[in-house]
Amino acid sequence: MILLYLSSIISLQITPDSATVGDTLTANIKGALPDSVFIIKSDSFPDRIIFNSLKRFNDTLAIVQFTSFSTGPQEFKLKVNNDTLKASYLINSVLEPENRGISPIWAPYGFFNWHYLLFLLIIPLALLFYLLFKKFRMKNMELIEEDQMDPGEEALKNLKILEEKTSQWDWNKLYTSLSYISRRYIERKGKIPAVEATTSELILLLKKKGFSIFFPLSRQFPGWDLIKFARFESTQEKFDKDIAMVRTIIEQMEKEEKSDDSL
Repeated sequence: MILLYLSSIISLQITPDSATVGDTLTANIKGALPDSVFIIKSDSFPDRIIFNSLKRFNDTLAIVQFTSFSTGPQEFKLKVNNDTLKASYLINSVLEPENRGISPIWAPYGFFNWHYLLFLLIIPLALLFYLLFKKFRMKNMELIEEDQMDPGEEALKNLKILEEKTSQWDWNKLYTSLSYISRRYIERKGKIPAVEATTSELILLLKKKGFSIFFPLSRQFPGWDLIKFARFESTQEKFDKDIAMVRTIIEQMEKEEKSDDSL
């Protein structure tokens, strides 16, 4: 009887309980699992990325794999029936402990110090590098960038170009281009720096500005970032669905804007 009771208690444990930013962690759920088990998103979403939904092995064992891009003590939460299960884990910085949080100390500059000359040279060189990089990136992606063209028209034409490159480019380049097209559309329509912002910064900015109209696009960026930066793989079927989804969202937004203008 006691063994039966103990086996019915549901437990949650994170392994490993200490990891580095970007490492894969596993939430282990053991016990008599009901049908209704839900993952509670953290307040720092999308800093936490869920790799797969709840994977059940049997009636008493299931796992969820995820990673976190925020450092420090954190909690993973599950909703089981009317109860909330919590498990703690620690995410360490990629910096070595002896370097974490320490800034270099510079000696006071003299009036004519070579550091001044270095700083004066770095600014124009950085600007030149940025402009050349931006020009090279656009040339390499072979996408249209015409400020005189309507944002919706430009985005839809670039999606057409991207479809033609499916068999020629790898997933990293395809999703980098798809993300750029979506971000540039948001930037031109919303007049915000969507192209250069990180995904976390952009989502927070959209919420702050009240641009909920762009949420269907911005929700895709965390998953695409895994393909762009972590070299995750995709499939032709998924990529076709992602392009079709972006096209549908943009066409619907353009249609609603024209409808509002006609009123």
